[in-house]
Amino acid sequence: MKDFLLKKDKIKNLLISASEEWDTFVPWKDLGEDLQFVKLPGAGKEDFLNKLSLEYGSPLIPPKTIAFPQLELLFEFEEGKIKEKVPPPTKKLLFGLRACDVKAILFVDDFFRRNFEDIYYLNRTMDKLLVLVGCKTPPRDCFCTSTKTGPFLPVPRSLGEVRKEGFDLQLVDIGDSYLVEIGSEKGKEFIESYKSFFEVASKKEVELSKDAKKRAEEAITLKVDFEKAVKNFCEDKVSRKVYEKIAERCIYCGGCLYVCPTCTCFNVFDGKKGKRGERSRNWDACVFEGYTREASGHNPRPEKWQRTSRRYEHKLKYDYLTTGMSGCVGCGRCLATCPVNIGISQVIEEVAKNEKRISSLSGKD
Repeated sequence: MKDFLLKKDKIKNLLISASEEWDTFVPWKDLGEDLQFVKLPGAGKEDFLNKLSLEYGSPLIPPKTIAFPQLELLFEFEEGKIKEKVPPPTKKLLFGLRACDVKAILFVDDFFRRNFEDIYYLNRTMDKLLVLVGCKTPPRDCFCTSTKTGPFLPVPRSLGEVRKEGFDLQLVDIGDSYLVEIGSEKGKEFIESYKSFFEVASKKEVELSKDAKKRAEEAITLKVDFEKAVKNFCEDKVSRKVYEKIAERCIYCGGCLYVCPTCTCFNVFDGKKGKRGERSRNWDACVFEGYTREASGHNPRPEKWQRTSRRYEHKLKYDYLTTGMSGCVGCGRCLATCPVNIGISQVIEEVAKNEKRISSLSGKD
């Protein structure tokens, strides 16, 4: 399959041109250097794109917020009449995703259509194009080589294959240009639609991309025995003492859950004033005491360690047994965010050793 070349000085104009047809989202550095994944505005696109950031890191808040916002209005009601607030479907171009976030998007897609098709989510995602930019300098807390979710994803041998990897285009930084690998028919059609911005890559450029991929993989120093840990979880070999040790340190702020690209827990609530009201949903978390509390007041998980076990078993056992995909994609956001330095990578490492206690949850020393 032919590879293409996209020169870096053409990216802004490509995005401006594509935004005429697509709702275009990019990684963007705001004041304070916070990296966010945001939509190009209707006006002032050229100035806006001066803060485009494709070189380093990934947004702390994952791009799942595009389709699954933290707070979402579902419907309004008045005197027995209901007016749904389903978002209209639009074409979305997500340009500059990291490999782990592409895998996370596939995971969340599956969740929202597995048992019940959630039209609120699916309307936002039914026509999307995913452009992956492989990490040149992976974040310190990333362990995607252990989870096999990055820093690059395998290119399909033919576009007729089932899209297991999920990306439409994959960009590899080779200096002044990106080598562009095609992952789907939709990606191929995108290049054809904007062919003035692309050119066919030479053999030398393809070789440069292979070297770049190798250097990126070698730059990831955090390694865990992910497969062994998942096996131990699935075979119920994880001691209660492991969860109790985590529960002693965890302050249950929910930070790790809010930045996790695969967390899908939510709550539904009504607001009413007079004869009018609305129903909304917002992100929630299985580690919060109120999440599993029943209407009677009974809580089937009254102790902190039980809610802790729910989180890790959900990610590393039940998700895997149900879908064949783990709920952890190795992005490292949980460790980067946790105020007491507990990350899922450390839990995985300890469980892989099959120890009866957690001896080191020290984090970022």
